[in-house]
Amino acid sequence: MNEATKPLYEYEEFKSFQRPADMPPFWIEIVGISHCDGKYRVFREDSKVCVCEYIIKGTGTLHIAGKTFHPKAGDIYILPEFEKHEYYTDPDDPWTKIFFNVRGTGVASMLNAFEMKNKVLFSNCEDLSGIFDAIYGKAQEDLPTEQIMVECCELFVRLLFRLYNKVMDIDETREEAQTVKAFIENNSERDLSVKEIAASIYRSRDYTNRLFKRYYNTTPYLYYNTIRIKKAKALLLHTSLSVQQISEKLGYKNGKSFSKHFKYITGMTASCFRRREHDAKKDIEFPEWMDDETEGSDK
Repeated sequence: MNEATKPLYEYEEFKSFQRPADMPPFWIEIVGISHCDGKYRVFREDSKVCVCEYIIKGTGTLHIAGKTFHPKAGDIYILPEFEKHEYYTDPDDPWTKIFFNVRGTGVASMLNAFEMKNKVLFSNCEDLSGIFDAIYGKAQEDLPTEQIMVECCELFVRLLFRLYNKVMDIDETREEAQTVKAFIENNSERDLSVKEIAASIYRSRDYTNRLFKRYYNTTPYLYYNTIRIKKAKALLLHTSLSVQQISEKLGYKNGKSFSKHFKYITGMTASCFRRREHDAKKDIEFPEWMDDETEGSDK
């Protein structure tokens, strides 16, 4: 059973989920965003939840297991269950955070599997903020709670995997670029935004643009439009579909948008391209000199 999103304090909004009688391996207890004031402080003597937080902006202090950390904008910290911890914001530079607290019989095992048990703070994780956004967004959807938990668990594992790669200094950028490329190719016949393309790997738009250009020497959106125009050319040459019908088939919002992109890529309108290519084909297949030569040979 879901509880409605509501403010915990005047600076915090969240979505909570009632714990089931039989605790499953993974269960999000609460997910939200904190706009901290200078008095923000959390202390847990023996935490019953695993706390996962991404710092959007600001700085603060974290105490756990006899160690002190200073999480800042772009950092992630993961605090395991059954630990004493305390964290608080810098009153002069307060945090804005997106967070989720999880519990379950499998959470500790997942942390151990990705060697996160003794790793608390992860710096410079701006590229992973999209996973927190996705978990927050999923919690707001009007779906059965069990489905929300399944999909959030998948995102949580993805987060741990990416953090593990970051700690181990494993370069996964090529695989990410290939994922973006495949996503574009598989969705080229519908309207895609740059934001949606970036969301396919839970990255920011700027990061996705830089990543794709690094491996393919073009931006993902230009590649997307190039593929669509290539398909449009084939339809113009090999079908009798009108320009408007081709525009609709390729998922453009309207014929004007299609014409604009076609001319940007090719330098000419779709109608001019069809006419030029058909005329060129006729010239190749039925040149006048061939007719003259054929008539002469008959004589």
